[in-house]
Amino acid sequence: MRDKREKYHHSLKALAIREQKIHIVGSPELKLEGTPVYLDVEGLPDRDFYYLIGLRICHGDSAVQHSLWADTVADEGKIWREFLAILETVEKPVLIHYGSYETTFLKTMKERHGKTRDEPGAAKAIGSAINLVSFIYARVYFPSYSNGLKEIAGQFGCKWSEAKPSGTTAIILRHSWEQLEVESEKRRLIDYNFEDCAALESVSSALSLSVQKPDILSDADFVDVPKTPSTDRGKELYQCLNSVRKSAQLTYANKKISLQPVGNQNPNDGIKKSPEKPAYLQRLPSHGGRIIRVARKRKCPYHQDHPSFLQESKREAEHALLDIAYTKRGCKKVLVRYTGRKALCPHCHARHSPLAIQRLRGQIFGMGFHVWAAYLRIALRLSVRLISKATRDLLHANIPSQTILSFVEQTSKDHRQTEEALLRAILKSPSIHVDETKLNILGVQQYVWVLTDGIHVVFNLTPGREADFLHKLLAQYIGTVVSDFYGGYDALPCRQQKCLVHLIRDLNDDLWKNPFDEEYEQFVAAVRDLIVPMIEDIQRYGLKPFHLKKHQRRVDRFYIRTITACETTNELTLKYKKRFERYKDSMFTFLTHADVSWNNNAAERAIRHLAVQRKISGAFTTTGANHYLRLLAIAQTCRFQDKSFLGFLLSGLKNVDAYKETQRGHRR
Repeated sequence: MRDKREKYHHSLKALAIREQKIHIVGSPELKLEGTPVYLDVEGLPDRDFYYLIGLRICHGDSAVQHSLWADTVADEGKIWREFLAILETVEKPVLIHYGSYETTFLKTMKERHGKTRDEPGAAKAIGSAINLVSFIYARVYFPSYSNGLKEIAGQFGCKWSEAKPSGTTAIILRHSWEQLEVESEKRRLIDYNFEDCAALESVSSALSLSVQKPDILSDADFVDVPKTPSTDRGKELYQCLNSVRKSAQLTYANKKISLQPVGNQNPNDGIKKSPEKPAYLQRLPSHGGRIIRVARKRKCPYHQDHPSFLQESKREAEHALLDIAYTKRGCKKVLVRYTGRKALCPHCHARHSPLAIQRLRGQIFGMGFHVWAAYLRIALRLSVRLISKATRDLLHANIPSQTILSFVEQTSKDHRQTEEALLRAILKSPSIHVDETKLNILGVQQYVWVLTDGIHVVFNLTPGREADFLHKLLAQYIGTVVSDFYGGYDALPCRQQKCLVHLIRDLNDDLWKNPFDEEYEQFVAAVRDLIVPMIEDIQRYGLKPFHLKKHQRRVDRFYIRTITACETTNELTLKYKKRFERYKDSMFTFLTHADVSWNNNAAERAIRHLAVQRKISGAFTTTGANHYLRLLAIAQTCRFQDKSFLGFLLSGLKNVDAYKETQRGHRR
């Protein structure tokens, strides 16, 4: 049975583009048993006429180029015979071309100008010609958006003399030559064909090297069995530092998110949809449901200073709401009717409904739906459209998307005090973790900053990456700020600790990209010997200066021997020596100050939820983003304290620290 052809994976193509690395599937073999002859043909498709045959014959490090030119259609057979004659002079020729155009050329010329019976070597080469596109397809994924020769060869340094080289350009040049018979146009065509043949050779050589010896190329890797381009010592250093980096991730793991393209057209776009019905137009049942009696109004708003109270009226006031009842066994939709007696003013004879009912005028959904929308939007990352669909399917309540957005916004406004309490708690903590990420606000990139002490979380949105607001916020802070190596944090007016996980990650990446740099390996080994004992003591005793301050002497010796005294011209080593010198006072603060972490994972954990939501939502509005970030800060605080975000919203409290799980279901 014939082997099934490998399926093309768009995900591998995207991975190759993102990592700028060649990815190879399986074990493809590009056998060139003989002398490679690279073929590129130019023609006029509308006239079915081939006028230029380019041949590049390689002998070791040297190459011979042949350009067979046909002035008219009558000369086509002539250049075909010259082509066959050249192939006969080559020992074991292996014909290599790129694309189906040359395949059609070989078949057409054999039928049009006779068979190759008299040229057995040429006939064999033509019969076993190699199409590189067929070899590449679904086997080799280049970091390019297409498998065109120009785009792939350009990654190996190939260039063309034409500004925009393409088959269309060649056709224009040929027509120009036929009309004017200018020698320069012919020369440009021959040079273009020459460059195509040279590019074909480069791609073929790179393919052979990538498949047969991928360890030589740092930007090529096998999908099934990733290579390890490093010396034995480099592998040992990489694994050691990588284990240190992973030790900072004891409570969580990095996960990759696979997303569908945003620009795909919806197949249901042509289907006419009925418009969403506004919430205020929806009718509620006229009877049934839970009845809540409310007190009548006591004073007339127009006669506040009058000593007499309102008189009770015989008329009833009523307002019905759809709400969600949350119990220990789950939740269900309920109809709640607020009823109460109206009150009559003896002076102005105005009738007033109970104050509780007046506050509910214009509302059709209760606070249970507000909490429901906020929980699904923040904690479960559902889009507004999916929340509307879930509410319709599960609770049989039709809520328009705009109404759901208003629910989230109102819930955020109700917890403005909660955000202020979180910020006050963070500023009192001994250490603050800071990080930032991008957020798309109506097509404009803005930045979201996270501040956390590992228990409380606060987000802040700024139009740029300048850290000016941090300088004002932390002006009176007396603790330690833990951050990455972004320069905006350097001038903060407080003690700092730089994230060693970022340092280790950068060291490992450069170690992997430069596997045979012995001097850099020695430097990484010195860093490894310095950091690993510290991490071992942290895992054994925790972040206690009593057990960690002994490492300060080793840090001083490291700076004297490895940073100050060691002279080097190695670019990589010099880069990291400068980093150690610049952050000497903030690299090992955790050795002498209690409860200061050596990594910034708390901030990264807090902000990762936003990174995932950013991919789902695509873009925010400024107002929507601020409300979303406030609720997300509360949700992440509940997560860090191992509390229920839904339960906190239902409790009606304004302080997460004061909330306990037993208070779930207590409503305002």
